[in-house]
Formats: sequence, structure tokens, C-alpha cells
Amino acid sequence: MTEPTSNYRKLLQLTLVAEAIFWAVAGILYAVAKPSAMSFLHPGMFWLFGLIPGIFVVFLLRWQWKSRLYEQYQGIGKTRMIWVTFQPVRYFLQYFFLRSIVFFLVVALSQPILGSRKVKGSRRVLDLVICLDISSSMNTMDIEANTSRLTVAKRGMIQLLNNLKGERISVVIFANEAYTQLPLTMDYGAAKMFIQEIETAMISDQGTNIGSALEVAQSQFIDGESGHAIVVITDGEDHEQKWQEQVEKIRESKIELSYYGIGTSKGGLIPNDPYDLQAGYKRENGSTVVSRLDQDGLRKMAAATGSDVEFSSVPFPDMSGLIAGLSSVKNKTVKEMEFKVQKNYFQVPLFCAFCCFLGYLFVPFLVKRPQQ
Repeated sequence: MTEPTSNYRKLLQLTLVAEAIFWAVAGILYAVAKPSAMSFLHPGMFWLFGLIPGIFVVFLLRWQWKSRLYEQYQGIGKTRMIWVTFQPVRYFLQYFFLRSIVFFLVVALSQPILGSRKVKGSRRVLDLVICLDISSSMNTMDIEANTSRLTVAKRGMIQLLNNLKGERISVVIFANEAYTQLPLTMDYGAAKMFIQEIETAMISDQGTNIGSALEVAQSQFIDGESGHAIVVITDGEDHEQKWQEQVEKIRESKIELSYYGIGTSKGGLIPNDPYDLQAGYKRENGSTVVSRLDQDGLRKMAAATGSDVEFSSVPFPDMSGLIAGLSSVKNKTVKEMEFKVQKNYFQVPLFCAFCCFLGYLFVPFLVKRPQQ
């Protein structure tokens, strides 16, 4: 009979050789696939390969124990300790399949990516430009004590952003002139930061020129397949009346235009410095200027373009009505798109792991115990 130590030595040698071959083949396959832009979505999962040496040590200790037990009882006879056997092939297959299960599961969890494919699809899109009036009249504190119309308007804009879903947003600020404060973006976090920083002092040329704001807003619409919408937030005191020049362009471009009036009909004084009321209030011809929300002017502008108009005189305006209108515009516009999707082959190592699991279950049937 072969010496037990010899059987154990052969089992160890067989395992080490098999391991060397297995990892060499895996390394060669990886080296061949890597130049073809192979990558992994979750490469951090490779740390789980550290379980394999642990599995090897556990099997090694078990083999040593079984080897000593077999050496001790193999000569006692057929009636005692008949279950004590030492089967190198069976033990090797058990280790090989269990180790392979772990290996392929780790590879599947890392999600190998190789190549890409083109996918055609469509999505509903909308480009929204918010035109915010930052003329000095927006410093009027007629809605809430120590709170300007501009602050109230910015609260409404933040609330509007919180309810958007996938629209691209742009912010245009205007007084007597208009400027793009934020180009079209889907980064709502950045948009909120820009909005919080807006002050009436950003434009020195004061006045209210809604026409200039509409002109700059239209220049943002460079994507012809998207739906286009403009929201003008103002107290309505348009001194230039140039908005009429933009009416025909807006109609031809099928731009959805909405107005949102901020302020009260009673109105209030315009502070020279919204942060220091002791600096006094704006005066004209020796009298203090009272700024009121021009509802009639905004209704006239809205009627000229068939636009919606809403008014708010509360500290926290609700723009949900505007959002509902924007959703109807978005639903009319479907943009056809073609984009690349990376090919994920996690199912291949997962299938290999399943096959190894079946192999592990059938080891007792592949290698049967010897009859005593």
C-alpha cells in the first residue's frame, strides 16, 4: 500500500501545479483582453480574491488531519474505522470547484466591460430659461418685513428647481440690460448656488427692459429638437416697452412664455441699500418713489403672446402652476437619440461559477469512496 505521506505530498503537488496553471491562464487572458479596452465597473471587488488563500489554508489543514488519521487507522481491519479514507483526487476536485466558485463570483461582481454597442432611443426634453428682474425696484420690501422682492423671487426659483425632472435650466438676469448668469445646464446644485448669489448691484445700468431679457433668453436655444420655455420673474415695471419687438419672434419659434409677478398692489419704497435701510430711499423730483406690482402691464404682455401670467404676494411663492405648464410643453417634444452603451459581461463568469457549483455538488458521484 502506498505510504500516506506520499499521498498527501502528491495531493499538495497536484494542487500547486493546478493553481499555477490556472492563474497563468487567467493572467494571459487578461493581458490579451486589456488592450481591447477591457475594464471593470467595480475593480475594488478584486480584494475578495484574498479569500482564496484562506480557503487553501483550510483545505490544507484538513488534508493534513485526514492524512494522519488514515495513517493511524488504515491497518486495523475492515470492521473498524471503515470511513477513514484518503482520496487525493476527490479532495483536489472539492478544493478546485470551491475555489473556482469564489474566483468567478468575484469576477462577476467586478462586472467586466468590453466594447460598446449603439442604442437608439428617445426622451422628452425641455430647455428652460428663467429671466430674473434685478432692477432696483426688486429691492422693495412690500411682501415681508426686511425681505426684498428679489429674495422672495429667489425662493420661488429654488422651489421651481426642486420640482424639475431632467429639464435643462438657464438663468438670465436683467435690468436695463440683460446678461446670461448661468448657461443651460442640468446641474441643479450649481444653479441654486448661482441663484443665491444674485444681487441687484450686478447690473449698474438700472431700469427694467423685459425685451432685452427675452432676446438674450432666445439666444440660449441652440438645440432645435428640444422644447423651449421662458419664465420671466419681475415686478412688471417695464420702462422700455421693447418687449413688443420680441413678440413675433417668440410666436414663430413656438416658445412657451410665462410671466410671474412678484410684489403687491399697495407697493413700497425702494431702499437705496437693501442691507442698510438707514441709507434712505429712492427719490425722484424731491419725492420718495413707491414701487407697485404692475399687474395690468404683465397681463398686457401675456395677452400679446398668449402666455400664462401668475402673481404672488407671499413670502414663499408656489410656482407649481408654472411647472404643470412646462410639463405639457415637454410632453410635446420627443428627441431621438443615439448613444453608446458599454457591454457588460458579468453573466459569463456568473455562469462559470454556477457550473463549478454543480461540479462541487457532483464530486461524490464522480469520485466514489473505495469499498473496504
